[in-house]
Formats: sequence, structure tokens, C-alpha cells
Amino acid sequence: MNINTNNRINRRRRHNRQQQRRSSFLSSFVLERHYFAIQITLLLVIIFCVLAWFWIHIASGLNRGDSLDWSDPSLSVEIVDTDTDEDHPSTFATKAAGLEKDIASRSIIHHESNQPDLRIDSVVAFLMNLAKLPPQQLWETFGMDKNDGSNDVKSYGKDPFSLQELEQGKCPSGLSTAEWLPPRPWNSEELSTMFQSGVEKLKTGRGAGNEESVLIWYEHISKAGGTTFCGLAKTNLGRRLVPRYFCMPKRVGSTDLDGRVGSWTNEELIGYTKREGHLLVANEWDPFNHDKLQLSGRTLDGKKLPLDPQHTSPQLLFVTTLRDPLDRLLSAYLFFGAGESPSHFGVWIRRNIGRIRRYKIGQKGAFRSNIARYNVIVWRYSGGNLEHRVSKPSGQQHETLFPLPMTDENLWKDPFEAAIRALSQQDLILPMDIMSKEEGVEAMRRLLGWNNVAIQKGKGKGDRESGHIVTTGKIRNSNAREYLSDEEYQFLWSANWLDNILVLWCRAVFLARLHCNDV
Repeated sequence: MNINTNNRINRRRRHNRQQQRRSSFLSSFVLERHYFAIQITLLLVIIFCVLAWFWIHIASGLNRGDSLDWSDPSLSVEIVDTDTDEDHPSTFATKAAGLEKDIASRSIIHHESNQPDLRIDSVVAFLMNLAKLPPQQLWETFGMDKNDGSNDVKSYGKDPFSLQELEQGKCPSGLSTAEWLPPRPWNSEELSTMFQSGVEKLKTGRGAGNEESVLIWYEHISKAGGTTFCGLAKTNLGRRLVPRYFCMPKRVGSTDLDGRVGSWTNEELIGYTKREGHLLVANEWDPFNHDKLQLSGRTLDGKKLPLDPQHTSPQLLFVTTLRDPLDRLLSAYLFFGAGESPSHFGVWIRRNIGRIRRYKIGQKGAFRSNIARYNVIVWRYSGGNLEHRVSKPSGQQHETLFPLPMTDENLWKDPFEAAIRALSQQDLILPMDIMSKEEGVEAMRRLLGWNNVAIQKGKGKGDRESGHIVTTGKIRNSNAREYLSDEEYQFLWSANWLDNILVLWCRAVFLARLHCNDV
């Protein structure tokens, strides 16, 4: 029994040892596989982190490059030598911020780029520096003491806009790099061609209607040649293609002949054009609505804006006429206020400015009060954002004095910049005094295809052959330099300093584009 018992015990021990060896082997095998899985997982995590790091840096690099597709030919960069006076190619020059100076001064971005055009920034800075000059210094900068009517040739003082040469039909050297010269609106020539082609089709009966049309948006600043321009439009386009009441369209459902198109939405204007088939509308009483630039694929900073595929018609050609600010202000007074009592020029200005608080865009209340504003061009083209505040003289009988201007830079700086940018997007800014002369006729022929300067029978009085008419009464001498004393003239000139800068700048731009190639 003892031997058998010992044998059983020994067999059981051998069996247990075998079981322990098998268990140990399995445990070791499982543990090794576990460690292997952990190693594979760690390796995958490391690979993922490396890939993520590369992806983040690539993405940030694209962001620093503005996500541009540099293979796109419309974004090609051309290097030009700006050390010569040769004309630039038909592209927009731009100084790219952050690049080296020797590259920045030679970089040009094609006009179809959707990037801001930095040349407009240069124009804003140039005009802003002029606007910040003290009144007397600005007066001297433009040589106003010498422009008292005693000289046949007008003086422009230090002539910051090279007007002395431009007025003589000369193209100043270095004009293509002048800081004050803005680029043309990117699609101005294209819209001009489309407009003239559309007019020809309608006149010859080959046009089925006003689809895919180009419409003239005329910004009519009161007493700055608007009636004359409207008469020229009716002569050259024909009366059926122009709104009947001084080129101002009538709103659907309204009995008013003037529908106040400046207050319309883009959708309203699109509907009107398709319904009436007109090729021109005029906005006289309300500020310029910057939203209208969208219909032509433009923005205030010069970007190309994609057109809404649902609303590709009409696209707008923007035209306006500007007049010497003091002559315009005096003309408004002689036309609207000379019969009032008391009839003093300064009192008339003050009373109208006092009524401005009742004015609202698109409504009749006090809508004519804005014609007496100081710096009305800035108000118009800033979208109506220039404050109408005036300072009151203290301790004086100010009832017969001209109101003091608002000179707080915090109030005029932003509207002034907005006005500069909006004017830079206008296709044609005609100086009123040469609108019906050779230069004005040539500019209208190029952009609009108009050849006839005589005004046909219709509303308005004046010299129809020369193209100078008014709505009623007679043409008056509105020469502010002759009408006002020297002290009054200089005071009002300084009060309207922003408009004076804009008018001289726009005149220079007009003449440069007329006389010089590729600007």
C-alpha cells in the first residue's frame, strides 16, 4: 500500500509540475503578445502625431499665403521697373505689406484679383494728409491767393495734383506712380463696351429687351450740372430709354414723380430695370448707397466682388458731375433761397442746416436742406455719414454770420475716407465747367458712346446748343469769388476744405485719364 500510494503521489506531482509548466508558458506567451500590442499602439500614436504636426504647419502656411492658388494666372505677379517714367502695364500696382521694400515697390497684381487694391490706400493717405493741414496752409498749398480772377491762367500753388500741366493737355512725368492717382474700376472698360453695344441693339431694333443690361447710375449733386447731363442723356439715348422726370425713376405704387432711387434696395432697382427698360437713373436728394457697388462687382477697397448668378442685370456704370464747392453753394442759394426773407446767404445756410435733423433718407421731410451743407460731396459719398454739426460763435450776433464748420477730426476722418473710396469706384467724374466742352464731350464719347452735345426740346431753360440748361428761371452768375468779400470767400473755402480737396483731386484724375495712356 505504501508503494502504491507513493506512486500515486509521484504521478500527481509530475502531473502538477507539467500543468504548472504549461500554465507558465501560456502566461508568458500572453504577456509577450500584450507587450507587442502596446509597442504597436505607441508606434501608431507617434506616427499620428508626426503627421498631425506636418498637417498643422502646412495649413498655417496656406493661411499665411491667404489661401491663394498661385497657379491661377489671374493672380500672376509681374515685376516692373518703377525707376523709369514709362507707363505701367494694364494691371494694378500694389505694395504688399510685410515684403521687402525692393520687392514691394515693384509688385503688381492683375486687376481680376479679389485682393484689396493697395493703390487706393495710397490715395486715401495722400488726401488725408492734405485734409489735416491747417486752413491757411491748405489755402496756400493750392495757391488760392493768386486765383482772385486777376490772372488769365489759374494758379494751383504747390500743385499737389499736377493740374498746371494737365489743364494744358500734358501728361506729367512720373504720373503712373503718383500717390494720388487711383486705378480705374476693374471692369469699367468691359461695362462701357456692354453699355454701348446694348444701346446700339435697342436703337436698331436688334435687342429684344433690356436683359443683361448695363445701367447708368447718375449721382446728381444739386446745382452741379445734373439737369444738363439729363438733357444730354435724353438726346443721346432717346426719351423712351430715360425716366421722364429729370431722369429720376418713379417708384411702383407711388404718385410721386421722383421715386427717390437712392433709397431703393438693389432688388427694387433690378425689378425696375427689367420692367421699364430704362438705361439711366438719377439720384438727386439722397446720399450715395454703397450697396449699389455690388451690382457691378465692386467694393470700397477695390476688391473684385463675385456677381450674384441670380441677379446679373443690371450692372451699373457710375457717373457724376462735380462743381467748385463755393460756386455750387452760391448757385443753390440763388436758385432756392434768394427770394426768401431775410435773404442773407449766411442766414440761408444756417436755417437749412438747422432743418437737417428732420431729414430721413427716402422721405420728403427737409430733403432739400442738404444742399446747404458744408462738404456736401463728402456727405453724399460717405453714404450720409458726415455729421451736420456746426459750432456757434460765442458772444456775437451770429444771425447774419456764416455758421462755423465742424472741424473735429474724429467726426470727419472716417466719412472722408469712405467718400474717397466711393469716388474711386466711379467710372466717370465730370468737372461741370468742362462737361460740354471738348474734354467733357470726348470723355462721354469714350465711356458712353455719346456724340451729341446739343440738348433737344424738353424741360429746362438755357443754351441748348452748348448743353447748359437749368430747370427753371435763368442761368445766373454763380461766381462765389465775385459775389463774396475776400474774407467771406476764404472763410467759406476753409469751411468746405474737404470738398475743395476732392474736387481738385477728381479734376486731376479726369484729366489724367483723358490725356495720358494706361492710367
